[in-house]
Amino acid sequence: MKHAAGFACLFFILSGCNFFKKSPDKNQQVIARVYDKYLYQSDLKGVGGGAASRDDSIQAVRNYVDSWIRHNLLLRYAQDNLPDEEQRLNDRLRDYKESLLIYQYENDLVNQKLDTTVSDTDIQKYYNENSDAFTLKNDIVKFKYVMLPATTIVRLDSVRAWLRNMNDYNKPKLLGFCKQYATRFSINDSTWNNKDDLASFLPVNKINITSALISKNYLEASDSGFAYLIKFDDYRVKGSNAPVDFVQNEIISILLNQRKIDFISRIHKSIYDDALKDGDFEIYMDEGIKTKK
Repeated sequence: MKHAAGFACLFFILSGCNFFKKSPDKNQQVIARVYDKYLYQSDLKGVGGGAASRDDSIQAVRNYVDSWIRHNLLLRYAQDNLPDEEQRLNDRLRDYKESLLIYQYENDLVNQKLDTTVSDTDIQKYYNENSDAFTLKNDIVKFKYVMLPATTIVRLDSVRAWLRNMNDYNKPKLLGFCKQYATRFSINDSTWNNKDDLASFLPVNKINITSALISKNYLEASDSGFAYLIKFDDYRVKGSNAPVDFVQNEIISILLNQRKIDFISRIHKSIYDDALKDGDFEIYMDEGIKTKK
């Protein structure tokens, strides 16, 4: 309320000084004018509303008016001295606005109507037809591991068996063990990792990585504070074709992008064909454009 009172006071002061002038809009009070451009009282709504005192609110309004005047004087000067550049800028802004409107319309249609379900069959079909396009840039490894504190006192026979031959029956048991005892673990048998990242998970200086990868061995290792139970499941070398599950997300993105392009193309064609049928556009080439042969 105090800020509204401050603004009302400023309004009264300016009115008393004959600050308001008649404007082209007779229903509004004018606060300021720069050439043929007017600042109205309604344009000041909210200005000074966050001020701490009545005087601060009044000063905020004065500052706003002064800034508006300076901005529009400079704008007018730029318009008068750069008429060609102004036209080019207007053209660019118009093109940008039109492109943005079209993009927003297309994007809304895509979000509403595009089928985003990609089946495993779709993924496999695309991979089979384009497998040479998916070449590994690094060696990749698929493995499971359980990292336990070296002080853990628990029989591991069952855990070793579960990790060696994990299935739908024993996986919940292994997961329960890991949640109870493991410091860190990964038992997802579909996750690929870059070989160079193994050091982030395992004590690679304690393991013959090359031998383990080739033979897909189960092995155990330890360092100063932890014991590691490790099962290597698969290995692919740099330069070979990437396995389909490694590039699955990439393929999904490609397929959805293709669908989007096809969908938008159909929308463009539909709009054009409907407009042609309804006579919504005409071409006057023979009447207005002379072409050279």
